[in-house]
Amino acid sequence: MSTAFRSAARADNVSAAGRGANLGERAYQRIREDILFYQLPPGTRVSEAALTKRFDLRQAAVRSALARLTQEGLVEKTDERSARVASLTLKDVREIYGVRLLLEPPAAEFAAGAGVEPRDLDRLRGISQTRYEVASHVELVGFLRANREFNVIIASYCGNARLASVIAYLQDLTLRVLYVGIRSLNVSDWFQTTHLQIVDAIADRDGARAASLWSTDLRYGERLISDALMRLPELSEVNLTGALLTRRQLPGSRRRRRPAIV
Repeated sequence: MSTAFRSAARADNVSAAGRGANLGERAYQRIREDILFYQLPPGTRVSEAALTKRFDLRQAAVRSALARLTQEGLVEKTDERSARVASLTLKDVREIYGVRLLLEPPAAEFAAGAGVEPRDLDRLRGISQTRYEVASHVELVGFLRANREFNVIIASYCGNARLASVIAYLQDLTLRVLYVGIRSLNVSDWFQTTHLQIVDAIADRDGARAASLWSTDLRYGERLISDALMRLPELSEVNLTGALLTRRQLPGSRRRRRPAIV
């Protein structure tokens, strides 16, 4: 075999490996987004074949994506041949917000002390104007993305790259609980008022005030989401508190089958 032929073969192999990796990443991002933004609700049964058809992807890429999502805790195996989107529980909300309360207010305080670039302060003020209509999935997703960007920008100034990375991961976990929690009510006014106050505190290098406002915002969010979860009829068969709730436990409700992608 000539040197040129061997080089070409190696290049083809590397190219094929790259394409496979790209397909796997594409499958992971698309399935993950549908989970986070409630297009694949908690408890939905999923299969490689159905997801392959749904997203027009290769089954190997979907298999790789499901493995990653299982490691993240967004998908859970029910047996060797099937899986489902992980349940959403009040315990999840409390744990996510508990960790956020430990990490994010101090990060905001650090960011205020370090100083945020004027262009990013302007960006934060712009983000704070984001609004949505309850009936619009697209607007709600845009709102949630804006909220995530707001938090991640501030975390990026905390002076600790690992802390900023953990906060970014927590923001991803929060997307799903926020979508469920606020899709039936509009919190645009609260978002605008509180976030503009946080930006002003950071601009003034007032770390203590920034941290206090952030803590208040998180506690409000946790309470709002927890209350909303308990009122949502479509989650009445989802494990909210650690024990399975059924419609028979909810007054005036009818039993409904769990959604499925098969």
